[in-house]
Amino acid sequence: MRKLVSIFSLTLMIQCLSAQTLSPVVVASSGSYYEGTNASLSWTLGEIATETYSSGDVNLTQGFQQPIGVAVMGINVDLLVFLEGPFAGTEMNTQLSTSGTIPLAQPYNIPPWNYSGTESVPFIPNNEVVDWVLIELRDAVNAASATSSTRIARQAAFLLKNGTVVGIDGSSILQFSNSISQQLFVIVWHRNHLGVLSANALSQSGGVYGYDFSTALNQVYGEGSGYKLIGSGIYGMAGGDNNADGHVDLTDIAAWKAVAGTAGYKSSDFDLDNQVNNIDKNEVWVENKSLSSQIPN
Repeated sequence: MRKLVSIFSLTLMIQCLSAQTLSPVVVASSGSYYEGTNASLSWTLGEIATETYSSGDVNLTQGFQQPIGVAVMGINVDLLVFLEGPFAGTEMNTQLSTSGTIPLAQPYNIPPWNYSGTESVPFIPNNEVVDWVLIELRDAVNAASATSSTRIARQAAFLLKNGTVVGIDGSSILQFSNSISQQLFVIVWHRNHLGVLSANALSQSGGVYGYDFSTALNQVYGEGSGYKLIGSGIYGMAGGDNNADGHVDLTDIAAWKAVAGTAGYKSSDFDLDNQVNNIDKNEVWVENKSLSSQIPN
């Protein structure tokens, strides 16, 4: 009698499988999968515990059935970086935000970035937003070989006053739908500060790649040639690169002179206080006029 019941149950299960698609979530220590012309069959043995393993951008959950040939892909990035211009002791000012001059669409669709991303918001989502930044991911063996040819993704994002880089919702860490074949390096671009590249590959923990640029000069590739100490034990991106060509030089101050005394969202406003004035020249440009970005081309 038990044999008949088992055969009937198996037949019924096969008929059900042929009539619908299942998304199994059985906790299992063993099992297999068979597929025929009109039906498919999977079987499992019970599992009393589960574990999730991560390697790079692939996650494997032990004990749960998973779709065949499908891996969990993607990159979550948690960054911390400061801009010299608006930095004041422990955090950055938010005067562009409070004055209502930050554009609602990302501003990096012009040279030299030529970024065609469509990031935009109906309003600035967080009153702690300092400005837009452009985040670039490169997949390379090391920082020196992380040239533009290794770029795998870019995304415009918001920089908060505490140095956190967040998505356009104003709070979440950045998410990219890419995979990595070597090591992950990150670049932070800003419209009037020298761009920086992480000197080290980003480390991954719990599915998130994190990097803090602020702790030391050697967090940035090229170190002091394009990066600087901006506070007590805090390092940040050097300001004054008016034309975003990677160099703080006389061309930048010439462009500053053309709009000095005006207000608004302008690249000559190096301290991001919504005013182009002598503070921008004397406290930012003069201090950095020999610095250049060290990002490999």
